[in-house]
Amino acid sequence: MSWKDIFVPTQQAFYELLSAHIAIAREITDVLKNYVMTQDEAEREALAAKASDLEHDGDRRRKALMERLEKTFVTPMDREDLNDLSRAIDDIIDYNENTIKEIAIYRIAIDDAIRDMVATMQTAVGHLTQAIGYLSNDPGRANQEALSTKAMENKMEGIYRRAIANLTDEPDIHYIIKVREVYRHLSNAADRADEAANVINSIIVKQSH
Repeated sequence: MSWKDIFVPTQQAFYELLSAHIAIAREITDVLKNYVMTQDEAEREALAAKASDLEHDGDRRRKALMERLEKTFVTPMDREDLNDLSRAIDDIIDYNENTIKEIAIYRIAIDDAIRDMVATMQTAVGHLTQAIGYLSNDPGRANQEALSTKAMENKMEGIYRRAIANLTDEPDIHYIIKVREVYRHLSNAADRADEAANVINSIIVKQSH
C-alpha cells in the first residue's frame, strides 16, 4: 500500500469491500435455500461443503476490510459504522452456515416454517445487497432498500413465533429443543440483517447533514 492510500480518502475501496462481503452473504443464503429444497443427500453434502467455503470467504472479506480500516485515516463513513455493518454481514453468513450444520447434525425434517423462514431471509439479504450497492451513489434508494430489509425481519419474527407455537404438537421434547435451535439461527440471521439495515439508515442520516 502506498502513502497515498494512507493519507488520501479511499472511499470506493470500502464500498467495494462491503459489496464483496454482502455478495457472499447472498450466495450462502441461496445455498441454504437450495439445501432446504432438496432431499438428495449427495446434493446436500455438496451444498454444506459450499457453505463452509463461503463462511471462510466471509471471514477473509471481513479481515480485509478491517485491515484496510486500520491503515486508512479518512473513511467515507464513520469507522464504527463500517465495523458494525461488516460484522452484521458476517453474522448473517455464520448463522446461515450454522443452520445447515445443525439441520444435518440433528437430522431435522424440513418443515414449512423452515422453508418460509429461509425464503424470507433470502428476500431480506437481496434487499440488503441492493441497499449496500446504492449506498455510495443513491442514498435515497439505499434507505428504501434498508427499510425493505427491516420489513422482512418483521415477517421473520411472525413466522418464528408461529413455528414455536406449533411445536406444542410435537411429542418428542428432544426434537423440539433441536428444531428450536434451527429456528433460532434463522431468526438471529434476520435480526442481524435488521441491524445492518439500521446501520445503513444511520450512515445516510449522518451523510445528509
